[in-house]
Amino acid sequence: MNANARKTRALRAETRRLFVEAVDSLHRTGTGDVVFGGTVDEGSVAVEAVAGADQDLLSSLIVSTGRGLGGRAMTEGTPQLTRDYEIDPYITHHYDEEVLGEGIRVLVAVPTLLGGEVTGMVYCGHRSDYDAAAPQTGDLVRRVRQLSVDLARLAHRQEARGGSRSEQSYPDLEPSGREALRHTYAELRAIRSGILDDETREKLSGVEARLADILSGHSSENYPSPVPAVRLSPRETDILSHVALGWSNARIADALSLRESTVKSYLNTAMVKLSARTRHEAVSIARSSNVLP
Repeated sequence: MNANARKTRALRAETRRLFVEAVDSLHRTGTGDVVFGGTVDEGSVAVEAVAGADQDLLSSLIVSTGRGLGGRAMTEGTPQLTRDYEIDPYITHHYDEEVLGEGIRVLVAVPTLLGGEVTGMVYCGHRSDYDAAAPQTGDLVRRVRQLSVDLARLAHRQEARGGSRSEQSYPDLEPSGREALRHTYAELRAIRSGILDDETREKLSGVEARLADILSGHSSENYPSPVPAVRLSPRETDILSHVALGWSNARIADALSLRESTVKSYLNTAMVKLSARTRHEAVSIARSSNVLP
């Protein structure tokens, strides 16, 4: 087995461990009567962890995109809930035998996300009616979001171990010089966002790219630019580049001629894509994902 295969296998095993721990914890703390979940593989969720089941029906379940409640959650990338699974007309009922066989009435499917992509699914089933199950829903979504963060950290650590930073052709900058260049990078993005002339914008983009290369210790002349692990919109990158300087939302809004609420909205969407809990964690993940220098 080569090195890449070993790393992939290790990542898979650690990912499964995190899902098993999350499912067991959710069931143990009373979040659901039956909790199960697993990772996305080739467009389907393969259930790898089950807690609270009376029968062995869910452990081998494979949910395809667009089928059942989890299939809808995969397609839309958002949590989905059915108040009465058996009679819900908005799901395909491909998995009635497995779900109803456990006596589940209320089912919630919450996806784990990495860079806006669905990486797995956690299901929480209740044998009681919706009124009894509803209070647990908020806690379920919060804890699955934490699982997304843990999975993202795991993936970033794995990428960092397998990265090629040893091929950097620029020596490390002094901290003060690096910080000054980051200010310049953010300032250039702010200036470019207000320029309508395409030629001038393109020239400024080239300068930004060279600054990013220097800040990341990378030479575009000798090595291809790293492919970002997460895709942010230009405006989301603008916002994060200023957050990296420690600026408040109000100060960023003033610099970019935006409403403060607009800055907050872009920052929130960037944090979701990066699976980050805080603005500072978003900056850290963005840098390790080659989104920010």
